[in-house]
Amino acid sequence: MNSPTTACDICGATQTLSLTIHNIRHHAHNRRYCTNCVLKQHPGLFCPICFELHDDAAQLPPHHHLMCVRCPSIAHRSCAFPSSTASATPPPFFCPTCLDSNYNFINLPSRKAGTVDVRSAKVLVAAARIAAISMSKAAAAARFDAERRAREAAVARKRAKEALEHLAEVLASEQTEQNEQSGVASAGRRRGG
Repeated sequence: MNSPTTACDICGATQTLSLTIHNIRHHAHNRRYCTNCVLKQHPGLFCPICFELHDDAAQLPPHHHLMCVRCPSIAHRSCAFPSSTASATPPPFFCPTCLDSNYNFINLPSRKAGTVDVRSAKVLVAAARIAAISMSKAAAAARFDAERRAREAAVARKRAKEALEHLAEVLASEQTEQNEQSGVASAGRRRGG
């Protein structure tokens, strides 16, 4: 029995030996994106030239980064303009996707060779790391939500138990009251009879 084809939720590309579909959490929904679409949907998380992720812990000073004029893509200044000096004002930076709307981050290998070049391997690793970070954050959020719901359920269970105990007390009190009234009524009948 053939398994259903996994396709990218954005471009419709299907998973093949050379193209990976990543599970990702995007805008509070689980999605399946191809490597190219993962990177296009998260332009500010990596350098579009060397494909290193921007780690908060290893952030370079702001003057070492360049932001694309059109989108939130952030490149290392040394990657975008390797020959410029640090003190010189660089020209405006446009990321590859803003320069070419049909730009693909990953180069699909030829059917003969069947190998992936170094650049495409870096692209694949960057997309996989972004997907892993995304799913880790989603798992942490789901765990937090489950713990919150468990606490709320424990409080609700305690309140329900207290309400049942109170109901039992009220019913017992009403039963005692009815028994007393029945006892007074039967004693009155005995006297009157």
